[in-house]
Parts: sequence; structure tokens; C-alpha cells
Amino acid sequence: MGAFVWERRLFGKATRLLLVGAVASALALQFAPPGMADAEVPAPSAGLASHDDRGVVEPTLGPIATPPATPEPTPSPSVTSPVDAKPQPAITEPSTPITTEPTLPGGEPQATPAPTTGVVHAAAGEVPAAEAEPLAVRSYVEYGYVGKPYDAPLVISGGTAPYTAAVTNLPPGVTFDESTLSFVGSPTAEAFATAVVTVTDSSAPPQVITQDVSVTVWDYFQPHVQAVSYTGEFQDGILGVPYNAELRIYTAGSMPYTLTWVSGELPPGLSPSGKIIAGTPTTVGTYSFTVRVADEFSSTEASFSITVRASAPLGIGYIVPPAVLGEPYSAKIAEVTGGAAPYDFWWSTPRHSAGSLWWHDPGPDGLRIDANGMLNGTPTSAGTFWVQVGFRDAGLVEREIFWTTVTVLATRPPVVEQPPAPNPPAAVDAPAPPAAVTPAGALASTSGTELAATGLPSGSLTSTLWVAAGLLAVGAALAAGALRRPWRRTRA
Repeated sequence: MGAFVWERRLFGKATRLLLVGAVASALALQFAPPGMADAEVPAPSAGLASHDDRGVVEPTLGPIATPPATPEPTPSPSVTSPVDAKPQPAITEPSTPITTEPTLPGGEPQATPAPTTGVVHAAAGEVPAAEAEPLAVRSYVEYGYVGKPYDAPLVISGGTAPYTAAVTNLPPGVTFDESTLSFVGSPTAEAFATAVVTVTDSSAPPQVITQDVSVTVWDYFQPHVQAVSYTGEFQDGILGVPYNAELRIYTAGSMPYTLTWVSGELPPGLSPSGKIIAGTPTTVGTYSFTVRVADEFSSTEASFSITVRASAPLGIGYIVPPAVLGEPYSAKIAEVTGGAAPYDFWWSTPRHSAGSLWWHDPGPDGLRIDANGMLNGTPTSAGTFWVQVGFRDAGLVEREIFWTTVTVLATRPPVVEQPPAPNPPAAVDAPAPPAAVTPAGALASTSGTELAATGLPSGSLTSTLWVAAGLLAVGAALAAGALRRPWRRTRA
């Protein structure tokens, strides 16, 4: 009861203290000095400067001090008051620009001086250098050819025409014509020269540029044409099989050319398009034609033929056994039926790329396929090689046969000899059948004694049984005597 009373007293005291604190806080806020309760963020400390809304820079003396009132200064024509940047409303309609001019203290407009550019006025007929485009010279001219007329202009841009130029280090047989600003002459030797050209224009003051210009002279040869194949002839076509071939044209340097079909005819179903001959042959036979290729100096003609066969050659591939490094090898790997003999067989390995570099996987070096499809030779590298086998017949029809592996062992594996086959046993004569059949379990007698079915000599079974019966009787008697003996109970 006493504790309860004590708790009630303590609770009452706490309540009274809270009420007293609340009243004291309200009185303190009511009678606090002005500016204490609602103080703003303190201004910068004394010695620092700040901008007011009018852009006037004035010192501050402390967080509470108020600066003395000063008259607003009048801006002078030569002083621009810094004004804090403030966001402006967006303008959606075009407005009339307002032009303001600085005024003198008397109120009269001040004359605006003309802008100066630093350009010295040129004499009549000259263009100021500052107004002309920069002078430039192309770093090369067109190719020339040995023994052929040469005329290549120097390409100049920018600046002010007319130009003057001086050139040094020219190929033999080539000169520079200053009147036409061109490289002219008849080159006498192949050359890859770098001429030094100095060009001056007509600006005031004049622009001058020195530029290295490449002058290349190629050795000249007449243009010629051939088919895109390893022999320069066209491959045979197959009846009903799409055909596509191309002419390759050679000219000196990068000289342009023209190609003309002169005479002859293509196989029915094929037609030319520039350097390409394409289509599907429809008739078996051999067809010949002539074309002419020409450049600006000369021309040549070439004749070709295309044969269309009724059927295509067929290749067959075979798996080959392993070879041994350094040992002669020969195995059948491919054959061809149809087409036109002889056949040219080949093998190749997969090709890979890394960046702009290409390379082939290693192959079974030292081995080649002859015209009969036999893989022959002496391998010079060991390993298992993934190769593609193909062929090309006499009609230039090229086909791929199959991909296979060729294994070259580093050493020849040991030869495991097989044990010889056992000799067959000598023939044995069958024994004569016995006169009497011996029962199962009986032993053959070698002493002439007759054996019973039990394996014991005949007549001895009765004696054996009597001996056993006697032994049983003695045992029974002894057991009976033992039972008649009194048992003694031993007491502890």
C-alpha cells in the first residue's frame, strides 16, 4: 500500500514539472528580443562582398549590421553594371529588336567607332590575303608511262589566281611547264619520284606553299586479256548446270581500257555482261569467240573457246590407313568417273583468319595425290591432319570430293606376334566295349577280387555288421549300469 502511494506521488511530481517547462518556454518566446526567434541565414562574415539586386557591390559588416542608405549611382556610358543572370520568359512570337546607343553626359548620342579588322587595303586588282581561301596543292599527279607522251597538270586550290610555281626533282624525260603549270615530256625510265613544288598566288600579301608531289612513271606494256583460271582458259560447262566465268584484263599501271566482242559466238544459254560470262548451257558442243582490249595507246585481241559436256565428272573418296614419319607411303584416296582425263587431284587444309591475316592449318607434308588418285610420298611431319580432297579434269571442271583425316605416326608401332596354332592331336582308336558293365561308383579291380556294388570285397559285409552290433550292445550296457548307480547330493 505504501509503494502504491509513493508511485502516485512521483507521477504527480513529473506532471507538474512538464507543465512548468511548457509555460516557461512560451513565456521565453513571447518576451524574446526581435530577430532572435525568426533569424534568417547569417550573411557572409565581415570583409566579404556580395551583390544586391541592382548589381552594386557593397561590403557587409556582420550578420546583423544594416548598411547605411546610399543614393543609387547613375551608370556612365563607359561602365556596364554587372547584373546577376536571371531566367527570362520564353519568346514565342518574333519581336522588334531594340537598339540602344550609349549617350554622353549631355544626353547626345555618342558616335560608335567603326570596327577595325587589321587588314591593310590592297592596291587595285589585288585580293587581300585575309579574304582569300588558304592555298593548297594536291600531293600527286596522274601516272606517266615510259616512252609515251606525258602531260599531267599540277592541281592547285585556294589562294588567288594566277599562280606561279617552281618544281625540282623530276623523273628523267619529264619537265615542268610554268606557263601551263603541267608536267610534260616523254619519260625515259620507270620512276617513283617526289617532286618539290613551290607555289605562289596573287593575294596581297601573296600566299606561298611548298608541297611534295608524287610523280610516278610506269613501264608500259600492251593490254592483254585471259580467262580467270590457272591456265588462262575457260573451264568446260555442263549441260543444264549454271555456268559463270570471268575475263581478266591487264594494263600498264592503272590505265583505263575498253573491251569489245569481235567475232564468234558463246554456247547457247550463255551471254556476256562486261567481263562476266554467265548462264545455263542448253546445247552440247565447243564454241569459239574473239575479244579485243584497248587502252589509249594500243590494243590486242585474244581468242577463247568454251566446251559444253553432257555430264559432269564424279569423284569418289576413300579412307586411308596411317602413314609412318619418314617411311614411303602409298594408298588409294580418290578416283573420278566421267569428265575428261587426265585428272589433277589436290588436297588442302582449313583456312583461318585473325584480323587481316590468313593462314592454313598444317597438312601431311611430303604426300601428294597422283593422276590415279593414289596418295604417295614420304611424310615429313607427324600428326593427324584434316584435309579436303578435290580434283580438276582436262576440261578444267573443278570439284571437291570430301573431307577426311590423314594420320602420320611418329614411329612404327611394334609388331605383336601371334602364337602358332596348336598341332591337332593324333587319332586314338576307340577302346573295345567291356564284357560287363561296372555300376556307377565301382572301382576297377586289378587283383581279380570280385567287388560288390558297395565297393567292398564280396562276403565281408556280414562280419562288418556283427562287429558294429557288438559295439552297440556294449555301449548300451555301460549306459544302463551308469543309470543304476545312486546319485549323491552334495550339500554345501
